[in-house]
Amino acid sequence: MGRPQRRSNKPRQDRDAGPQQERTGAWRPIDQSNETFENFYKAQGIVPDDEWAAFSKSMREPLPTTFRLTSSRATAPALHEHIKQVYVPYLTGIEFEGTKLAPPKPIEWYPQQLAWQLPVHKAALRKDPHFRKFQHFLVYETDAGNLSRQEAVSMIPPLLLDVRPGMTALDMCAAPGSKSVQILEALHAPRLATDPTEQGLLIANDSDAKRCHLLVHQSLHRVPGTGMMVTNHDATQLPSLRLAKDVAAAAAAEGSSRLKFTVEDEKRVANLPKDRLAKQYDGMLFDRILADVPCSGDGTMRKNLGIWTDWTVGNGIGLHSLQLRILLRGIQLLKPGGRLVYSTCSMNPMENESVISSALSLCPDMSILPVTDELPALKRRPGMTTWRVLDNSLSDAPHPASAAAAAADAPPPPDADDVVAVEQDNDKGRDGVRKGAKGKGKKEKKLDSNGRKVWDESLWPRGDEKQKGLEHALRLYPHLQDTGAFFVCVLVKKGGDEPVPAPAPAVAPVVPEGKEEEERKVEEKEAPAPVAEKRERAATPTLVEGEPEAKKVRQDAGEAATKDASAAAPQEAKAVEKKEPVLGGGKPFNEEPYIYLPGLEDDQVRLIKDFFGISDAFPFSELLVRNAAGQPLRSIYLTSLLTRKLLLSNAYSRMRLISCGVKLFTRQDSNGQYACKWRLNAEGLDVVRPFLSDKRVIKVGADTLRQVMGAVSVKFEDLTEEGLKERLEATEPGSAVLHVQGAKGSDTDKEEDLFLAFWVSKTSCNLMVEKLEKSALSLRLYAEDVTPHSKAKMQERAAAKKDVAASSAPGTTGDNTPAATDVEGVEAQEAVDQEDGDKVMAVEEAAKEEETGEMAATA
Repeated sequence: MGRPQRRSNKPRQDRDAGPQQERTGAWRPIDQSNETFENFYKAQGIVPDDEWAAFSKSMREPLPTTFRLTSSRATAPALHEHIKQVYVPYLTGIEFEGTKLAPPKPIEWYPQQLAWQLPVHKAALRKDPHFRKFQHFLVYETDAGNLSRQEAVSMIPPLLLDVRPGMTALDMCAAPGSKSVQILEALHAPRLATDPTEQGLLIANDSDAKRCHLLVHQSLHRVPGTGMMVTNHDATQLPSLRLAKDVAAAAAAEGSSRLKFTVEDEKRVANLPKDRLAKQYDGMLFDRILADVPCSGDGTMRKNLGIWTDWTVGNGIGLHSLQLRILLRGIQLLKPGGRLVYSTCSMNPMENESVISSALSLCPDMSILPVTDELPALKRRPGMTTWRVLDNSLSDAPHPASAAAAAADAPPPPDADDVVAVEQDNDKGRDGVRKGAKGKGKKEKKLDSNGRKVWDESLWPRGDEKQKGLEHALRLYPHLQDTGAFFVCVLVKKGGDEPVPAPAPAVAPVVPEGKEEEERKVEEKEAPAPVAEKRERAATPTLVEGEPEAKKVRQDAGEAATKDASAAAPQEAKAVEKKEPVLGGGKPFNEEPYIYLPGLEDDQVRLIKDFFGISDAFPFSELLVRNAAGQPLRSIYLTSLLTRKLLLSNAYSRMRLISCGVKLFTRQDSNGQYACKWRLNAEGLDVVRPFLSDKRVIKVGADTLRQVMGAVSVKFEDLTEEGLKERLEATEPGSAVLHVQGAKGSDTDKEEDLFLAFWVSKTSCNLMVEKLEKSALSLRLYAEDVTPHSKAKMQERAAAKKDVAASSAPGTTGDNTPAATDVEGVEAQEAVDQEDGDKVMAVEEAAKEEETGEMAATA
């Protein structure tokens, strides 16, 4: 992969040249015009003629700043009030570029008004001093996980997915994770604190391993979920997972461990007779699936300005086949009665209505769900029921059924240009420009009598689009509510308890009988299918080879391709095992395994239970570790019951599992004498807190919070709250929870109770909260950063540590002195900062991808 080159979102007149550009004089503003783009969409008629001027003007204006609050966090109501009472008045009447700006306002169609919009682009927030305070607020609260900076239309697909607590959900193309966070929030609302093992399930998948790790930090940082799993697969080849009907019985029958499911277990299960396999396992299908597929991304032109110069007709054509295959795989994994949302940040009907129409023709059990009553304040335009398939000259491309196309079989002329295709992860801020070799060894292309390529029939309207209800899809344009452009379509599968419109009548097969999927690829002389897609097809000759349902799609398109697959996954096990190496289709996979602990039979689990006073109702059997030894060496995680069932029914390496569950405890190694060296992790505190007794909970007032927030370590005798010194001295040293009662901001009357990770030494205490979250909380409560992590206090912390180390040198103090315990408290805080450093960097990287876009060149 080439060096990433981030594109600026600044308007042309404000953009600064970089150092290299200044030296070479190569910098020039991006020309926000593209005649082919305009003529193509005028020919398609995507907006009425009388709206074209407003549409065209809005496409060239920078996006406003938008963000939403993390609704499942307890801080959301207080933060919402803080914005209304502090930042709305503060930003009212400010002039920018000679115009008085409107203050931040809630996005009217977003539930509970928890999303906000400020009519200022992000570059102005960074440069203009009037906005600096608000920009700092956004940065700190984003890093703390209390809000997400996200483009407004990007928030819509998860809302229309209608996720409810306890459901199973799949995000097929998830990174960097803003939509996954929304799904998690819905799974946790109302919070299921009384039973964290029943929080439903979300599998968030992405094909890029690096972005999967970014996804982990982006999602779990904001909404820790025991049912959250992150996997690393090509979305067209997501494996069919199995669920043991009885985990213990299945393990005993196969002679495997009930604490892990190994590669050897996978092989044994794959070789079971079909009848025995069906008795022991069910197939895993999902209630909700989000297919936010890779696209050409021309709906993001307001922030990704480089698309103006890169845009060609072939960009969307070249991605059509990949998008269709992702959607078909999603349909296969959807439960009867389930809901699937297909979305792109493209306006091209070849990537939108064309894909939907093709999928509905292949899968008559699917239909489009009208959602006019959902998000009623959202302004939208209907989906298109007819469109034109144009070539790069903007002439109508030859239909495969035309006489000219049917009569032609002349060999193609040699390709003179490099293969260049643009593939953008929609609303993920990344344009992948992939350059391949010239067309050597290519399969001969079908040409019409004029020498033009004949493309796949699935690109064209079939004539029954109105009967299929394509007008019920949503087209979102920038001039309607000052957003980017987006396409969203809600699909449902027949069956189940949800109301499903009557399916469209079966249509004639789109694929001629006997024609293999490899022969159905899109071909474009100037912009053929992306190189990445070709690699996928080389590894997968058919749509999903070995899948019984997929074979039915190819054999008879009029048949239902999506019938109930409750037994499909077990029947597919042998085929999947044969075609896919356990380590994931030849791609490197070096993640550590997840292995469950034997509950209270484990010495460290019993120690944790007794030390923290955790009730017997806590699901100790759902605790697991991540190492090949299966021992609690460094961290202990908690998963949901369904996650446990999946992990004990499928090899983690075949699942290509990057992360699962919530980290609850981390071992804090030190030289001090502690009864328990395990500390509570901040991200898992809300999960375990309902099961904690008062044994390790320290209740304090709001003034004490400010005192402990203002120093790395506070000695007991320096605490000002009456009786607190004596309470802490009577507390066994180690990890604890600080319960702050009646905390409220200086600019609001709304009080809230806070629960924060805490550390108690022999004679001192520490607030175990990551530094940026401390700063965010301090700014919200006190309108200033009182933490020692602010720039003005960085030297104070270094000096304090140096003094403590000197005072605890041999001969200076006796055993367990205040100096020695202070060192351990500082080390504990540093461990928190070390762990959270990667998380903060990942969140910042995700924000950059969401806001500015990134282009990566691949050889």
